[in-house]
Amino acid sequence: MYDVLPELYREVAARIIEQVGHRGYYNGSFDMEWEDVLCHVVLSAVVYRHEEQYPEGRMASLISDIVPVWWEFHTFIDGQEVINNFSFNEMREYI
Repeated sequence: MYDVLPELYREVAARIIEQVGHRGYYNGSFDMEWEDVLCHVVLSAVVYRHEEQYPEGRMASLISDIVPVWWEFHTFIDGQEVINNFSFNEMREYI
């Protein structure tokens, strides 16, 4: 089993935030390499936001939470899929 470490959770969260952009709903997938592992992420999710108040007025809203409708996290080492212990709830702590 592949053990997902906090550093990988941070990287996945950063990639998801980048993919989501300004949308309120995200549906897509992406691949990323992490050390010797190829990760494939599939995600359909509702994106919740809150607005930051600044002296010059309201600014763009920031992501406060991402609630998955469907997600998959696959890990491959040397072309072979390896079971992992990825937890979407744990990853959400880095958003």
